[in-house]
Amino acid sequence: MMTQTLNALLTRLSGSKESLPKEASTGNQAGRQEARIGHVGLHVTNPAASAEFYRDVFGMEIVGGSTRDHPVGATAFLSSRPDEEAHEIALFANPEFAHIAFKVSSLAEFRSFHARVVEKNIPIKFVFNNGVSFAFYFDDPDGHMIEVYWATGDLSHRQPYAQPLDLSQPDEALLEKITATI
Repeated sequence: MMTQTLNALLTRLSGSKESLPKEASTGNQAGRQEARIGHVGLHVTNPAASAEFYRDVFGMEIVGGSTRDHPVGATAFLSSRPDEEAHEIALFANPEFAHIAFKVSSLAEFRSFHARVVEKNIPIKFVFNNGVSFAFYFDDPDGHMIEVYWATGDLSHRQPYAQPLDLSQPDEALLEKITATI
């Protein structure tokens, strides 16, 4: 039954003449910073069991995690490139922490995205020094949590790790926080 429904949907879509409006084009607008998807945070019932699945099926390495008594609850963090990326999948027992994360390439770009979100009057939920990154979190219009982060280059912090971050401080003071946590 499901296969028939999917086939019917695919048939209808393949014959469709609909397309995205021009303003929804995927091209990068001149002068606009780019953020790319850096990782996803999924809600799962059992982070440890799900982590084993991603490890065993996709060959990912379990690089962090916590038990249910941790302030964020049970978690697991996985990376297919632990020498390059702190994590690409974060698994959370608490659904409030599920999110999609966009990575930016510099501290200046991170600040620019933060300013843009604030300018649009979108409430910021958290701003953290995660050791491996500086990050801020907010909700999209449908209530999905979004993270924007800049990777600090310090991959030594086992996740979860979070310290409050004050973005009113100058860059020099923020950058000192990286070396202070190494």
